[in-house]
Amino acid sequence: MSQIGKNIKKIRNVKGISQQAFADLFQLTRGNISSYEEFRAEPKIEMIIRIAKYFGIPLADFIEKDLSVNELLHYNAGLVLETEKLKIAQQLQKVPYIPALYLSDYIDKYLDEDFLIQLPYIIVPSNSKLRLLAFEVDNQDTLPNGFNYHNGDILVLENVVKENVHRIADKLGMMVDDEGMKIGVYKEKNNKIMLSLNEWVEYPFDMDSKARYWVVRASYSQIV
Repeated sequence: MSQIGKNIKKIRNVKGISQQAFADLFQLTRGNISSYEEFRAEPKIEMIIRIAKYFGIPLADFIEKDLSVNELLHYNAGLVLETEKLKIAQQLQKVPYIPALYLSDYIDKYLDEDFLIQLPYIIVPSNSKLRLLAFEVDNQDTLPNGFNYHNGDILVLENVVKENVHRIADKLGMMVDDEGMKIGVYKEKNNKIMLSLNEWVEYPFDMDSKARYWVVRASYSQIV
């Protein structure tokens, strides 16, 4: 058996490249890379040549040798910059974007995955593993006091789920349900979480309901 699968995995580890990013380099799928590394399949010879050439590894070594980390580090040092660029690219995410023009449609179809997929998107730097959503501020007067966002600004929100609910207290958030969109600050009161617009207007937080909850992770403001 050749050493190709083992060497691909070592290359990824040394270069800090995910299976998906490695697959993207060679127009493959993540499943292809997984099958190579688990010895369930091997690349076609044309692909073996492409991978070896890209990383500056002699073809015979790539196929036959169980390459060491030191050997991989010394192959084609000129690729270090490209690898760093690839790492940066992995930190950029496509985020569905709701411009002011689409806000009413989103409120009507907030549970419709097909609608969300068809939205335009923006690319933002993020290490979040959770779903993100961006929307344009349409009416700054509906925001709680203390948040100096303006019409036309873009807020990037993270879906509130069990994995991050402990991090939302005192942060600006949004909930969407069949009654519409509400924006406020998440507050903890009597071991319960409320979405508070002000001291008189609060909305209950119920993760088991149909409502979708979001918390602001980033913002992009226009410079006038």
